[in-house]
Amino acid sequence: SRGGKEFWEGLQAGKFLAPKCKNCGELFFPPRSHCPECLNDSLLWEELSGKGILHSWTELFFVQPEFDAPFLLGLVDLAEGVGRIVTRIAGETADGLCIGMPVSIRIAAHSDGMALYYAEPLRTK
Repeated sequence: SRGGKEFWEGLQAGKFLAPKCKNCGELFFPPRSHCPECLNDSLLWEELSGKGILHSWTELFFVQPEFDAPFLLGLVDLAEGVGRIVTRIAGETADGLCIGMPVSIRIAAHSDGMALYYAEPLRTK
C-alpha cells in the first residue's frame, strides 16, 4: 500500500520509520497514505528511537509450525507517543515480563529478504 513501501524498505535498511506530515507536522504510526490529523498526503519519513513500554502481553501455546511455542505477543507503546504496536517479544520468558517495563524495538533480517521488527525487554540495573 502507499505509505507502507517506505516503512518496509526502512526495516530492510535496519531503520524503524514513521511518517510525518509535511503540512501539519503530525508524526504517526502505523503508516498510512494520509495524515490522520489533516488528511494531507504529503509525508516525510522519520526514524523512531526504537524505545517503548510494554502495555500488555499474552503467551500463545498454539502457533503456526514456523514459530516455536510458547510465543510471546505484546502491545508496546512507542516512546514518541505516536502509537501502539502489536509485536513478538523475544529475549525473555513470560515469567520475566511485567506491564510497564521498557523494551527496545529490534529488527531481524530474514534469508528471504524480508525484515521484521520485534520487542526485546531492556534490563534495568
